[in-house]
Amino acid sequence: MKMKTENFLELCSDIAGAWLNDAYLDDIYEEQENGDEVYTEDAQDRFNNILDLVEQILENNGITKE
Repeated sequence: MKMKTENFLELCSDIAGAWLNDAYLDDIYEEQENGDEVYTEDAQDRFNNILDLVEQILENNGITKE
């Protein structure tokens, strides 16, 4: 099944974010000076690793981006 690239990436990101929130034990967010909340450096690294795994899992199961 092919998905629009933006939909595929959003799905992967949503799954990776949920996985990170469920599995990561330390604080995952930090507040920047402008008030934005972003992942900590460690959490961002872990998110990126999870995102790669999610993309591989979906692609290995026939779900790809256009």
